[in-house]
Amino acid sequence: MNESENRIYFTGLNSLRFLAAFAVTITHIELLKGSFGFKSYWKNPLIFYLGGLGVYFFFVLSGFLITYLLLVEKEKFQTIKIKEFYIRRILRIWPLYYLIVIIGFFILPKFDLFHISYLEESFINNFTENLLLYLFILPNLAFSLFPAVPNIGQAWSIGVEEQFYLAWPWIISKSKNILKTLLLIIISLFLIKVGVLILEKFYGNTQWYGPLKLFVAMSKFECMAIGGIGAFFLFSKNSILKIFYIKYVLLFSILCIPLLIYITPEFLQDGIHIVYSILFLIIILNVSNNTIKLNFENKMFNYLGKISYGIYMYHFMVIPAVLYTIKNYFYLQSESVINVTAYSFVIVITVFISGISYHFLERPFINLKSKYSPIKSGD
Repeated sequence: MNESENRIYFTGLNSLRFLAAFAVTITHIELLKGSFGFKSYWKNPLIFYLGGLGVYFFFVLSGFLITYLLLVEKEKFQTIKIKEFYIRRILRIWPLYYLIVIIGFFILPKFDLFHISYLEESFINNFTENLLLYLFILPNLAFSLFPAVPNIGQAWSIGVEEQFYLAWPWIISKSKNILKTLLLIIISLFLIKVGVLILEKFYGNTQWYGPLKLFVAMSKFECMAIGGIGAFFLFSKNSILKIFYIKYVLLFSILCIPLLIYITPEFLQDGIHIVYSILFLIIILNVSNNTIKLNFENKMFNYLGKISYGIYMYHFMVIPAVLYTIKNYFYLQSESVINVTAYSFVIVITVFISGISYHFLERPFINLKSKYSPIKSGD
């Protein structure tokens, strides 16, 4: 971590951002390959859960970074300027988000290249309801009520993050004991989710229970709170960091992630996200403080991390277009050649579009965002 008077930058985290976005991309490529008639590995446990793990990582990282910056601001200025915080988040998230919404609802449906067959009927039947929920930045609620909107269903996680940002500066600003507050939040969220599961016994067959269960399950605020706890430990230089920085603890954390995927029963996979979040936090703390002495801070991965928001938002548009083109124009027979072609084109095109988006759409708003930032960061 590099920290000057008014600037904070955590080394290596941009690289991890890209890897998380790439993990989501892999899962979605395999998900859609099957619908285009290609052999798919989506049901392989590692592939199936990889995308979810990428999203959990984003949540933990968001909680870590936002909480640390808010703690620094609170200490330095004895207050948190909540209005400015909201403006910064709006400038960073909304331009690309609303562009994706416009493209997803009004442009891509006009082209066969982007059609996803198993989602088309629900998209037409629930167009107005989905559009209204997306416009009010409730894509996670839309996803819990209806099947995913083609090409932009991944935006559900943006809704979760925005709802987190709505409450978080107030929580950090008003809390007298940050650690106690964050632990209470995690425990409360856990009890709420247990309560929803208990309701299944009495209301599982009702029309409203399924969407409620899915909405609550997708709201992974506890992942962000765990990231916040890590930020508090780092900010306060808590002695527990010595344990996290033991190289064998880090190695154990890395090895546990694929192991848990295979040994955890399916009905527990969603609940095990708490454990994954703790493991991700240990990795984040070690990489950001360079305790492992590996060079995560290089130009290529740093750049890919900077455009990772675009990679996450655009990749689901690129995948069906690439698969449609391969199926209808390439006439490839070899499975390995199909896979290499699909992955190569998806990655290259997604990175290209994301780079253009970053420089011409996102970057001007990021520069404007700095005017409302008392503490500069690498975001």
